[in-house]
Amino acid sequence: MQVFSSHFGPSSIAYPRIMSSLPDYLPAPGSPAPVAAALLPLDPLIRYVAVNRDGRITEMTQRIPSHNPAETDHLEELIVNPAVLNLVQRRGNLDLEGAAWVLIRYGLQFQLLVPYKEGHVSIGLELEADALRLAPRIAERLRQLR
Repeated sequence: MQVFSSHFGPSSIAYPRIMSSLPDYLPAPGSPAPVAAALLPLDPLIRYVAVNRDGRITEMTQRIPSHNPAETDHLEELIVNPAVLNLVQRRGNLDLEGAAWVLIRYGLQFQLLVPYKEGHVSIGLELEADALRLAPRIAERLRQLR
């Protein structure tokens, strides 16, 4: 199942800053990030890889600088992406044989969500990436890591 969202422009809602630094549970800079190490070589237009396991971000690797503050990346991985993936999977499981992944087209990038172990992997892709070609390759690579 593939889900695309439309871009309606920047929000006028002001969000409070809830984190002033990176959480202490992320690997230290330079520490192994096995999922990112397996996915980044697949395409130079992969900008970002994050892993959420059991509601905790265990990897967050950026190859290309983010379009937004780190705080929103963390909120996206902890709240938005798990909710989107959960809803799409529930619908897919009703009578469509599940949902292998979800692809979102934001205004500045694609975001690919793939179920992984007890959570998900989130992959940011440049708009120039062939996201529909990459999605099944990324999902297959993640199956090989299990």
